[in-house]
Amino acid sequence: VGTDMKFGLFQSVQLPEPEAQARYYKEALEQVLWAEQLGFNSVWITEHHFSRHGIVSATLPVLAYLAGVTSAIRLGTAVAVLPFHNPIQLAEEAATVDLLSNGRLDFGVGRGYQWGEFHKLHIPMEEANRRFEEAMEVITRAWTATEPFQHHGEFWTFNDMTVHPRPVQIPHPPVWVAASSHDSIDRVAQHNWNLLIGQGEAFPQVGQQVAYFRAALGEAGFSYSPDRVVAARAMYTAPSLEQARRDTQGPFMWFKQTGQEVGAPPDHRVELLPEDFREYRRRFSREASLDYEAMLHNVVLFGTPDQVAERIERLRQAGVENLIFFVNYGGIENRKVLASLELFAKEVMPRFKD
Repeated sequence: VGTDMKFGLFQSVQLPEPEAQARYYKEALEQVLWAEQLGFNSVWITEHHFSRHGIVSATLPVLAYLAGVTSAIRLGTAVAVLPFHNPIQLAEEAATVDLLSNGRLDFGVGRGYQWGEFHKLHIPMEEANRRFEEAMEVITRAWTATEPFQHHGEFWTFNDMTVHPRPVQIPHPPVWVAASSHDSIDRVAQHNWNLLIGQGEAFPQVGQQVAYFRAALGEAGFSYSPDRVVAARAMYTAPSLEQARRDTQGPFMWFKQTGQEVGAPPDHRVELLPEDFREYRRRFSREASLDYEAMLHNVVLFGTPDQVAERIERLRQAGVENLIFFVNYGGIENRKVLASLELFAKEVMPRFKD
């Protein structure tokens, strides 16, 4: 088999029942503690704003809390949406989590993609790439500069800057970048960052992206290894496919539907998405359909332990050795999530350990 595969959680909190925010948070955090006990290796928290589709709007405080109640599991942002943040403040907060967790932070970053979030914050989507680039430059310098630095950019100006605390990991926490198009994967490779593959990509695309990243890193003069890629997948395992389908269909479709609502421009006017978001125009078009059966076959890991393991084996052969699982969608019952994690740990995980 080669090396062991690593499995983690890609954790989100949503709000199907508007009055139940405290319970949803409590359950999501309980799932993380259970996953650590079962031998999962990491938890990554996703950032969303201003809608019931995702109510973790402040990921680093949540990770700081988790740093205090966990001991071994790695703690990731998946992702910090850089255009929405002051980069110095983000560098300070992320370094603080790295310190409090004794060096367990994985710093996942992205440019964002949801029209509604950019609109409400009054940030033009056209600026997303440039804001992302500038923020990464500032954050990296803040963590590594050996003397005070100046920064005079398009969006931010900082004078005589020194940031404390420093991250514990040297030179800084691993940087993971969400990217799917060739342009964006090229940018990741040129900076020698690591790659995060989203949970919405179909299985064949995941393999293509790994292969493309590997080649792009080589061209940029850097070395590839499988531990430089993390792929996210929705996952649920149950004793029968019928049960897996019954338990997931309603909650997962709620999650997908609300994602379309917050992500799409008003009236699906996808021409409002700039050219460098063109791959999202199809996804958010009026014609885009959400087909549970198609996703069951092409995208998600729902099924019996055998079925889930077979899919993971296909991903492993495509070059994926780090998988993070989206398990908490659309208010799915907490006990079902805990049972699925346990079944996965008992029946699936051992097959991928050397």
